[in-house]
Amino acid sequence: KTMFLYNGFRMAGPLDELIVVEGFPSVWWLHQCGRPQVVALMGADCSDQQADSIVSLVKETGRVWIMPDGDEAGLRAATAVLVKVAPHRLIRWVKLPSGFQPTNLSAEQLKMCFTL
Repeated sequence: KTMFLYNGFRMAGPLDELIVVEGFPSVWWLHQCGRPQVVALMGADCSDQQADSIVSLVKETGRVWIMPDGDEAGLRAATAVLVKVAPHRLIRWVKLPSGFQPTNLSAEQLKMCFTL
């Protein structure tokens, strides 16, 4: 699972924006809520291969949104993505309240998360 990003095969890069989450259900929910440019790490770590894939999917002037779960594993996942991807692409971290996952948010709440 460290060799690829869940849903990454559907991304026709380079993209202006890409959302990175931890798990499959978050990908499904964000896609249903109108955010199809989303991939999952499938865990709480970001391998070098996954980081390379994220960078290659996003334009040099593009943005990567990290939306991890609001728990300790989410903190680890977001930190791993930041360390490996931030030197190459702009990163925004959507911090969720403790115990929350992207699937806990309504479509309207998600929209607000990605408004600058």
